[in-house]
Amino acid sequence: MNVARQVLSTITPKPSVFSKGGHNLYETLSVLPNYGVGSRVVPNKFLNNPTLNDSYYEVTKVHLKPGLAHGRAWGVQVLKGRTMADGKPVEIRGGLKFKWTQA
Repeated sequence: MNVARQVLSTITPKPSVFSKGGHNLYETLSVLPNYGVGSRVVPNKFLNNPTLNDSYYEVTKVHLKPGLAHGRAWGVQVLKGRTMADGKPVEIRGGLKFKWTQA
């Protein structure tokens, strides 16, 4: 049985469920110049929702841990084209929970 699994795993590709399929917020920011300060980032859940057009975060401050996959980030939230919290930077929540892309 174990030999059969090894043979099948080498022949068949892994299902897409097991593939990474995106980057968390901190991995996305780590490859941008100045760790993404000044850039716009958006979680993929905003991109897949047509009612959240023109919604993103404009990054103002980033603290990354040594592995560059964890940390904290702050930014101005723009939701449906309107600036939230009077334009004051807020901590970006869900950095590890969602997949993120640069807007």
